[in-house]
Amino acid sequence: MAESYSQKVTKMEASRPRARPDRYWKYSHTPVGLSRLLQEREVRGNARVINAACQGHGSLVRRLQCEAVLDGHKGCVNTLQWNENGKLLASGSDDHKVIIWSYDQHKKQQVIESGHHLNIFAVCFVPGTDDHVLASGAMDNDVRIHYAPFREDSSKVFRVHGDRVKDIGSSWAVPKVFWTAAEDGLVYQFDLRALPKTRGQCETPDASGVLINLGKDRNGRVLRGMGMTTHPIRWIQRKLMYDRRMLRVQQHISAARSAGATSPVEVFAPPHLHLDTFCDNKAQRFHDKSHGTSIQFSSDGTEILANYHNDHIYLFKVGSEETVVFNKDNKSEPHIQPMAWLNGAHMDEPELPLDLHLEGVEMLHEQGKEAFAENQYTRALKSLNLACGARGVVEMTATQRKELHHDCARAYLERLWNADSYLAAVHCKKALELDPNDREVELTYIMALNAGKRQPQAKWQARRYKEKYPDHEADVLPFFNGTVSANRGGRTSHRTFQLSLSSDEDDSSDSDVEISHDNQVDDSDNDFPGDDDGFWEGNLVNSTLVNCDVIRRYIGYCNVQTDIKEAAFFGKNDAYIIAGSDDGRALVWDKATGELVNAIEADADIVNCVQPHPFDACLATSGIENVIRLWSPTSGKENTPTDSELDDILTKNQSQMNDIAVSFEGAMHNMVRLVFQSGVDHEAIQECATS
Repeated sequence: MAESYSQKVTKMEASRPRARPDRYWKYSHTPVGLSRLLQEREVRGNARVINAACQGHGSLVRRLQCEAVLDGHKGCVNTLQWNENGKLLASGSDDHKVIIWSYDQHKKQQVIESGHHLNIFAVCFVPGTDDHVLASGAMDNDVRIHYAPFREDSSKVFRVHGDRVKDIGSSWAVPKVFWTAAEDGLVYQFDLRALPKTRGQCETPDASGVLINLGKDRNGRVLRGMGMTTHPIRWIQRKLMYDRRMLRVQQHISAARSAGATSPVEVFAPPHLHLDTFCDNKAQRFHDKSHGTSIQFSSDGTEILANYHNDHIYLFKVGSEETVVFNKDNKSEPHIQPMAWLNGAHMDEPELPLDLHLEGVEMLHEQGKEAFAENQYTRALKSLNLACGARGVVEMTATQRKELHHDCARAYLERLWNADSYLAAVHCKKALELDPNDREVELTYIMALNAGKRQPQAKWQARRYKEKYPDHEADVLPFFNGTVSANRGGRTSHRTFQLSLSSDEDDSSDSDVEISHDNQVDDSDNDFPGDDDGFWEGNLVNSTLVNCDVIRRYIGYCNVQTDIKEAAFFGKNDAYIIAGSDDGRALVWDKATGELVNAIEADADIVNCVQPHPFDACLATSGIENVIRLWSPTSGKENTPTDSELDDILTKNQSQMNDIAVSFEGAMHNMVRLVFQSGVDHEAIQECATS
């Protein structure tokens, strides 16, 4: 019997070599107890793999408690960096000092007077120097290199950037070289063997100079460099990813700028932020503010983790090349490009489908509907997404699957956190594929488009709805009399659109729908195509298609008040995700399920830095306080908040993020930037800048 399409794909993919051995993958995804892992290490001698699984084991993550407080700075600690063997920890602060700490002794080993005049944002042990050379970057736009024995007069200063230096990257495979990313949109390469002059001119070709020009956004503004990471295995690769073999160092900054943007290998963006060509202008401007604040490769280099200012944390698959499928005659079949709206469609579903049959799936669906009736939308979505991702969903009838997707869409619309309107539209599209003539689903779809500020597309669908269901024209009448509102955070609930009642109740700048001329719907055109797939478009970035297919998102933190907030993989097997938050906690998620599993109170105000130890089950955190805290699984019992407490933390953080975004619209952050970048005398210690 001829093989099915899915069978052929499965067999082909199973034959691919893995960057991570299969046994390693098993320990990353199977809930094996610690005692069982230690027993297997003793019997099988598989120390490297099992040690990695133990480092990020769930029972240890739930027992983290403060092991040590490193007190030495006199200002906010903005950056942390472990050395390669994990014996040293470097920190940079608003007090302009870099401190090297001994991990074993929990004491200061060296205090470096950096020479910076403003807050330090990045530090790095330069590889290949036996930790005798450190680099730092700061708000004063300077890059400084510090040489042992770290006297003040042994540092070198380089003024090669035109704006704040936000991150420094390096790779163990490239000794004596590091890269700096700054808000002037340039990534600069430093080679200790041929350093540039202070103004960015180097006498030796192809050594130090501008490596990457990030270019400009769709509005002509310079793309700021906020974070960078290097591939752990293939170090040649760097949210924009570049192949270093294809890059040419520009010794002169002016020449690098005039040469235009550097072409990346791959570009990543969440779908609701990028597929917005047919969103109104206000929505596009809001999306442009949701920039990334940190990125990191997984330990095997196959995934990228990115957290976003005023949004969630997203996981992407690296290398989204087309899958080649061969038929029985060994001829390649044409690749079918998936619809754009399918990007990130499964981001809230677990990585491994639940092994449930029809009865179990129906039970989850009922639990979701009960939670929805109690206005517990997050709990409802948890059950509904588990049902959508269960194996037994294929046993459901088409009508049952349609209802499941429609209930998901309704729950997302009621909650309406970031990306929820997009996912509501996705589930409506899935439901309409099963039954294209369900009027209730079509109306919910229009609501989802309206909530996502996709006004031209919503209006197009409303016209189509009016033609198709003339007896229900009143359902979409607000689109034609100008009273439909698209306020951020406004909820389109219970089958009615939110209406703008008066100018006193709704500020005109929020309620006016601004749509560019190119994106408007031609009201005179009554010929409707079969679908609206053409509306789901996004712009190319530096002539490169954007990978919007989010594998998973992690919800629960608040990332509004600073733009140096980090997210990281925890453990060598990347089993958990950890990130700082504006509520003073370091939050921990299960990577495979996206479930929030722990919340560590790590700062009195805001947690910015989270740096897992390269080998031990230890975490370093810092934030607005002047101290660094080390967290280890030394508690005698699990000390995590209860499930209800975690749900409460999650909900409060999302509410705070939405409220701040609506209230300030970025004005306060711009004000803070002006305050901390003005003035001539910088001798006094600067307070923590929130942007």
